[in-house]
Amino acid sequence: MRAFDFPHETVEIACPECGRFGRYSKTRFCEIVGPNTPLPTALGIIAADCPEERPSITNMQGRCRAGYPQLARINATISSKP
Repeated sequence: MRAFDFPHETVEIACPECGRFGRYSKTRFCEIVGPNTPLPTALGIIAADCPEERPSITNMQGRCRAGYPQLARINATISSKP
């Protein structure tokens, strides 16, 4: 999924590790990261100033856990349906 495909008009980004939270209009989010940017790459752009490193193939110990809580809720709802 790309930035402009985000299913809500407001994009929330949160990190349970450090407690950071941000909310952007989808228009502003696309201006910052680029509308065709894949969502995982967009997280890296938004969380670039995080004091914790993001996990990667070369650094599995990275502690930054920034994510899209809205997408997690959608996935949880879909997963819980019979």
